[in-house]
Amino acid sequence: MNRPLVWLISAAALLGGLLVPAATRAATTDDGPIAVETDVTGYPEVSADVTLSAGAAGVGYPPEAFSVTENGQPVQFTVERIPTSDLEIALVIDTSGSMKGAAIDAARAAAIEFVGLLPPEVKVAVVGFGKVPYLVSAPTTDRAAVINGLRFLAADGDTALYDAMIFTILALTPNADRAMVVLSDGGDTASITSLEEAVGVVSAVRMNVIELATNDSNRDSLDRLAKAGNGEVQSVSDPAALGGLYSSVASSLVNRYSIRYRSSASGSVPLSIRVETAAGPLQSDSTIVLPAIEVPPTTPIPASTAPAVAVTAPAPTTTIAPVAQTRTLSVSNEPPNKWLLFGGAAFFVALIMVGLLAGPLFDRRRALVSGQLGIRQKIADAPSPSQITEQMTGAADRFLVRRGRRNSLATGLESAGLSLRPGEYMVLTLVVTAIVALSLALLSGPVGLVIGLLGTPFLASALVRVKAERRRAAFNEQLPDSLQLLASTLRTGYGLTQALEAVANEAIDPVRTEFRRVLLESRVGRNMNESLTALERRMNSLDFKWVTSAIDINREIGGDLAGVLDNVSDTIRDRQRMVRQIRSLSAEGRISAYVLISLPILLGLALSVINPDYVEPLKSGTGLALVFVGCGMLVVGWVWMRRVIRIEY
Repeated sequence: MNRPLVWLISAAALLGGLLVPAATRAATTDDGPIAVETDVTGYPEVSADVTLSAGAAGVGYPPEAFSVTENGQPVQFTVERIPTSDLEIALVIDTSGSMKGAAIDAARAAAIEFVGLLPPEVKVAVVGFGKVPYLVSAPTTDRAAVINGLRFLAADGDTALYDAMIFTILALTPNADRAMVVLSDGGDTASITSLEEAVGVVSAVRMNVIELATNDSNRDSLDRLAKAGNGEVQSVSDPAALGGLYSSVASSLVNRYSIRYRSSASGSVPLSIRVETAAGPLQSDSTIVLPAIEVPPTTPIPASTAPAVAVTAPAPTTTIAPVAQTRTLSVSNEPPNKWLLFGGAAFFVALIMVGLLAGPLFDRRRALVSGQLGIRQKIADAPSPSQITEQMTGAADRFLVRRGRRNSLATGLESAGLSLRPGEYMVLTLVVTAIVALSLALLSGPVGLVIGLLGTPFLASALVRVKAERRRAAFNEQLPDSLQLLASTLRTGYGLTQALEAVANEAIDPVRTEFRRVLLESRVGRNMNESLTALERRMNSLDFKWVTSAIDINREIGGDLAGVLDNVSDTIRDRQRMVRQIRSLSAEGRISAYVLISLPILLGLALSVINPDYVEPLKSGTGLALVFVGCGMLVVGWVWMRRVIRIEY
């Protein structure tokens, strides 16, 4: 990470912390186990967040334990405990060489105990830092994952404490109630970030710093980090004492209260908050600045020649002027982005088309399910949106008929097990293409539009092909067992129709669905041989072609059909065994093909995220042409490797 990038990250994090108005910052006592942060932006309502630090005894004090004094006078207030549902705690642990041995072991044990003391809804992250910071566990409520990550911490190398501060801020959720618990000796030997940059970043979180005193300790840097995050530094020299410190810090992080009261003072006034604890009273004394009370000038009565009349002037009105907040309204004279307007309008139209298409499909699905359950359901006449959809589907069907593509597309959809007509599939593909293309156009301009228009139909077609191939493979895999069941049923004396019905009832999909269709077609008058031949064409199965041939020959000349089916079943099993052996031998070639094809794509995506400037020349001019050439070469390479590793039998 170079220094300009570190400066950029630091500035962004510091800006997030400075977005809180300065009036919300309050003086926090440097000594004593109580910290107070006040907010007077809602004046005359004043709120104060009270945190009982590690020295406080007990958790969950009642309202009677609190007392508030403003300008020497007690005030009426309300108090409630701050919930921990939005709390995120980052355990930042030094894993440099100075922590080797008993220190890292004690740190692991203390951190595991710390995690067990927290409420279950609190998210915990773990960051280690040696020569560089690294994420052990992202913010999560999964205690097992956090503890498992802590157990693998190991100490070695230099120390990058300041870099770890920025790294941890980026690992936490920006809008959460963030807190950091840092274990370090304060030394830093490897950071690119300076101490000033780290101090500016941690001001956006609450800091709790534990110093493990060593020969390389730097207490000054830890004090500055803790003070920037309204925290404190606790120091130990014996690693065995870390457990007690971590336990007290856990109590302080969940031992927070919100106090609210109505103020009648103005200007700089002292504020005292006192808490009665089991260990004795705790008190915070600070000074807050409240808005001034202004008396508006009275309007003088103009002189008049009329007789003087005695008028009693009303009492002057006292107004409370809240803290002025200035907002800057920026107005741009630039015309709106045409791609944004066009994309938004087209996206809305595409969503309407999806709704129009989904209605009839759901109606048909409900009717199909009702028919399978034996429930009579009267479907009302389709409303006008459905009529529009039917017209669109009809137009798509007629287009496919003119192109001679309807029958092949229908066969592909049936093979994939999709309950869509060719026209519906075409309309749905066009709608999804419009949505994807316009969404990509909003993100990356004309290049995204072209990619969406060309890539989405290709992916839709590939999806149908993949589903069909998987369904055919499953059919062929189940075919030997189905033939054995068919032969066994024939041996018991049943006819072919009853045997097929037994397979349709006992087998699993897709064999069950396909054999049920054969039976239904034969019952409505279609020849059994034609139905079986149609099944063989849908599944594109050479194995089942042998079955249909055997059944056809048996119907013409007779013979032991059960024995023939047994022989066919054994032959199919032997072929499948051989195919599996060949696939295992060619697995290395297939994996190599996948890796070589996916590597340029994944590397390009990673570079576009990590270093966008590096890939910027590829987005226009010669660079864009090279991208298209590279994509074409990838396609050619994929086709060639598919040809090499494909098994033909």
